[in-house]
Amino acid sequence: MAEDYTGARVRFWRLKRALSQKTLAGLAGVTQGYISQIESGLKEIDKRSTLVRLAEALQVSVADLTGQPYAPADAPHAQALAPVPEIRAALIGLAYLDLPAHGGKSLDQLRADVGRLAQARRVCDYSAASPMIAPLLRNLSAAVHDPRAAGRAEVLRLLTLTTHHTAFILKYLGFIDLSLAAAERGHLAASELGEPEWFGLAEYTRLHMLPPESRDVGRRLAAGTADRLQPHLGAPAVRQAYGMLQLTSAWAETISGNAAAARDRLDEAQDAAASLGEDLPGGGFAQMNFGPTNVAQWRASIAFEGGEAGRAVELSRAIFPQRIHSLSRRTQFHIEYGSALASTRRADGEALAQFVNAERVAPQRVRLSPVVRDTVGAMLRRARSDAGGTHLRELASRLGVA
Repeated sequence: MAEDYTGARVRFWRLKRALSQKTLAGLAGVTQGYISQIESGLKEIDKRSTLVRLAEALQVSVADLTGQPYAPADAPHAQALAPVPEIRAALIGLAYLDLPAHGGKSLDQLRADVGRLAQARRVCDYSAASPMIAPLLRNLSAAVHDPRAAGRAEVLRLLTLTTHHTAFILKYLGFIDLSLAAAERGHLAASELGEPEWFGLAEYTRLHMLPPESRDVGRRLAAGTADRLQPHLGAPAVRQAYGMLQLTSAWAETISGNAAAARDRLDEAQDAAASLGEDLPGGGFAQMNFGPTNVAQWRASIAFEGGEAGRAVELSRAIFPQRIHSLSRRTQFHIEYGSALASTRRADGEALAQFVNAERVAPQRVRLSPVVRDTVGAMLRRARSDAGGTHLRELASRLGVA
């Protein structure tokens, strides 16, 4: 494919399916002019629901349109990708109980290894995190199945937490199906453990790994799991998992076009966050960083996905990114704020500043983001003198979309 952006892939598959722009627009519920703009690269696809409808109309996956996983663009990206075959083999081994002999690591050693993985993911250092995953999965799974090992419940918690981090790392690297496989292993561990906060974490992880095409499944599961946790909300850890599930449910309702249901779920999350307060020690349960600022960030994201870019910008302006302690989530804030600004077509300079802010916080995360790559590419193609000039071209070059 001569040009590497989502709109070019839309054009590629439209021609393969022998569809006109008018026909595709009708199938996806957009205008022919919109199809023309995204195919020419002058406009990014800024709503997940639109991307899903285009993929469905073209009979391809969303990943076929985003082009993930991307070829390595720099040394850290290459280092992050190199262990992926070993991670895949480890996940297959876990699924078929093809386990190594006991790794010989104590519970304290395993806990320390999980902590190192969590820290690498927290700062979005995927080149450091990725090589840790396969050995850790094997050692934890071996410990779970070793009748001589002590602390089985704690090992199940560590396995649930490891698969949580693993799934998100694989997702950001672009391996969507593999990330879901990791999440499923965590779900099995949490189900065996039987503790509501860990089950909530595992379900939250699994829901985020579902491909966008499975939005209706995600919507039902998110709402059902949140409701299942309600009898246990006296425990703060459960309340944090519950709040994150409510936010996930609100997002799924928005993608499905159910604005009223999304507002209800957001309000439930807001109430849970208010009862917990801000700045939970260590980021709270499983470092989910659930709290009022987190809910405000999701509210802005949902406004944007719901077609209210102006409101998303307004809500984002009221958020202080320094209060977002998770670097991954702070990066996501800058990405989504920049995307909302760019979608107005009147603030490309401000959008560029937000993307540069995101890159300063977590360069690996930003350079792997389909949203940033497509939006910056579109900004470059429609660039004017006030749209960033040299800085825009430099960012596009670092992203590999110049």
